Formats: sequence, structure tokens, C-alpha cells
Amino acid sequence: RLETKRLEALVEESISFIELQDADGGLARQAFAIYEASFPPAERDPIEDLVELIQRSALGRVDQETNFRFFVGVSGEEVLGLAVYTYHARLRLGYLAYLATTAVFRSQGLGSWMFTQTIDRLRQEAEEPPLGMCWEVERPSDIQDAHESELAERRIRFYQRNGSILFPDVDLLTPALADNLPEVHYHLMYYPLENSAGIGAEQVQSLIDLILLEGYGVSRDSHYYQRAIRSISETVYARPD
Repeated sequence: RLETKRLEALVEESISFIELQDADGGLARQAFAIYEASFPPAERDPIEDLVELIQRSALGRVDQETNFRFFVGVSGEEVLGLAVYTYHARLRLGYLAYLATTAVFRSQGLGSWMFTQTIDRLRQEAEEPPLGMCWEVERPSDIQDAHESELAERRIRFYQRNGSILFPDVDLLTPALADNLPEVHYHLMYYPLENSAGIGAEQVQSLIDLILLEGYGVSRDSHYYQRAIRSISETVYARPD
């Protein structure tokens, strides 16, 4: 209860949402520590890759149509959370790579605040309004450890509470991030910025294109892409009530 009151005071008075552009400073070191503590090796990019992207993004877009953003939630000199996304101008879509907070503030509202701030920044990426943001989440049913499975369920509920859509039918298998790491099976999620009645098959395919083709760099004829495309249903998905 004391931590909750402290968080409410911090959010109202002193948390800043800052884009990280110095990959060598104290804020970056704290952010990378949260990053490594929050994601297993099979689900995180090497720190040196993030450092390079931060350095390149400080000079502008990382390529002709992609913006990379690494934000931190900061109180004083303390980093409380991080949010990392890319914006892809051609597709008008954002991809949420990572969202995490320090362990002491989990389940106390900071994650929702960070997510809201991230969506607000996405809205400002281009003159033509972005369509939304997508990302992958662990499948609870694939996790053997009961505690970890429950945590995965809670992550999904967190995003749904914050207005996001889960696509349970999409078979999203991603390649290993390194030779010594496994492939990972995910659920697909999406936060739409457009006011629409629902998300159909064509829009779902554009999310798969972003994650697999742009994000993981697989080819259209790869088994990763083909199995995901085959799994798209004709269901029209809407935000949870």
C-alpha cells in the first residue's frame, strides 16, 4: 500500500517519459539492467544491437522508413521502466518490442502509465495518423512452469485491460535470436488507433508482415510466414468490453 501511494505521487509529480539517446550514460545502464531482468534470453536482442539502434536513432531514422524509439520512465535519476518500439511509415504501424518496469513497481499502475505514454508518442510519429501498434506475447499454454504460465496470462490481461486485442488463432512462430537459443511461439496482439468496428483478415496479415518480414527478417516462403498466414481466420476481432 505504501508503494502504491508512492507510485501515485511519482506519476502525478515527477515521472518523466524520456527518449533515450545516450547509450553510454547512467540512464541507459539502468534501463539495460531492467531489460535483462525482465526478459529471458530467447526473447531479447543483444544489448549491443540496442546500443547501435539508439546511436543511429539519435541521428534520425534507422532506415528510410523506420523510426526506432527507446523511452524510459524516470524519477529524478532513477529509471523505473522502459518502452521500446519501431514505427514503420510504409505500413503506418508501430511494433512494440519491449515494455517493462522495475520489479518493485509491477502491478501497481506504472506499466499502464508507460503503455499509455508509448501509444501517445506513437500518435505523433507522422502527419498521416498511424493505424496502431502490434507485438507478440508468450503463449501461457506453452509454458510448463505454473507460475510463469500465470505471469504470461497476466501480461495478456494487462494489455487487454488497456484496450488491446488478442488474436488467439494466429500461429506466430518466430526464429531463434541466436544459434544457441530456441524458436519461440507467441500470440499476436494489437492496439488499434483507428475507430473501427473490428480487425479483419487483411489487417491481421499486415501485422504478421510487420513482425515476421520486417522485424525478424524472414522471407515470404519461409515456414514461419506460411504457417502464420495459413492460421488467419475470417473472424473479425474487436476490443474486449
